[in-house]
Parts: sequence; C-alpha cells; structure tokens
Amino acid sequence: MIINLEYFAFFILLLAALLLAIRQMSIALDEVDIERFTLWTGIASVIAGLPIILW
Repeated sequence: MIINLEYFAFFILLLAALLLAIRQMSIALDEVDIERFTLWTGIASVIAGLPIILW
C-alpha cells in the first residue's frame, strides 16, 4: 500500500510539473518568444515521457 502511495505522489508531482511547463509555454507564446517556447516544449515532452520510461 505504501508503494502505491509513493507512485501516486510521484505522478501528482509530474502532473504539477507538466502543468507548470504548459503554463510557461503559454506565456512564451504570448510574448512571441520562440526560443523559450521551444525550451519549455522540450521540458514538457521529457516530463510527459517520464512515466513511460520509468514504468
């Protein structure tokens, strides 16, 4: 049961990080900062791929 709670906490942390990255992408688009948008897109992609890699 404790292991399941640890996985749940990990996935909640990943979800929060992904939402933060998406928000930063939105801010970069509003400012027409393509370099920062590309950086945050890469970060969001890595975060989104972590559960598949670590499972």
